[in-house]
Amino acid sequence: MINNILVFGTPGAIEILIILIVMSVPVLSIIFLVRYILRNKRENIMLRLEVGKLADELEQMRKKQGGEDKESPDKSG
Repeated sequence: MINNILVFGTPGAIEILIILIVMSVPVLSIIFLVRYILRNKRENIMLRLEVGKLADELEQMRKKQGGEDKESPDKSG
C-alpha cells in the first residue's frame, strides 16, 4: 500500500515537463518585459538628447537670422 501511495505521488517525465513549461512562461514573460522596458528607457534617453541637439541648432539658426535681419537694410523698399 505504501508503494502505491509513493508511485501515485511521484511525477513522471510528462508531468515534470508540463510543470517546467507552465512555470517557465511567466518567468520568460517577466524577463522579456524587463528587457523591453530597459531598451525603451535607453531609446527615450537617446531621443531626448537628439531633440535637445535639434533645439540648440534651431536656437543658433534663429539667433543667426535675427542678427542678419538687424544688420541688413530693409529689402522691401
